[in-house]
Amino acid sequence: MRPLTISLPDYLYKKLAQQAKVSETSLEELVLFQLKRDEAKGAALTFLQKRAGRCLTVREPILKQSTPPTWVVPIFTNVAPPVEVGEIFVDANTGEVLSVEMDVTEMIKRGHVSFGFKSLAVEKQERLAKLLALNNEKVLESESKKEMEALLAEEQALQIQNLETLESRLLS
Repeated sequence: MRPLTISLPDYLYKKLAQQAKVSETSLEELVLFQLKRDEAKGAALTFLQKRAGRCLTVREPILKQSTPPTWVVPIFTNVAPPVEVGEIFVDANTGEVLSVEMDVTEMIKRGHVSFGFKSLAVEKQERLAKLLALNNEKVLESESKKEMEALLAEEQALQIQNLETLESRLLS
């Protein structure tokens, strides 16, 4: 590791030195800890934004002494009032995100529930997906086509209801 020398204003140096003293660590270790925490937070935010856009955001990571040491980054909805929906895990040694895409999908679902959004029942979602796939392959029988159209109408009604819920939350 290469040494680094930086100049700080006196007030900032005193503040950091005081934090190091309270933490019972050296000033160098405190600064390195802060940099690694910021790096973990940035890695988690980048991971999150690629998979969820800006609907979720990160908070300050907490170091978990495990094997390997891991930063636990709390994830919150990005709409007031913010609701905690999960965590992203970042390897403290490498800065690599350990969480997976399914974690983000579940967090988005929790966020939707916290907003009061409703979704089609899982069985209906699966049936609709199956009917849509069949519809792409061949012309559906009239009974299947009516079922598909009814499920699509139900899904669209829920989407409109969710948009109205979002509108009322944003305007209140």
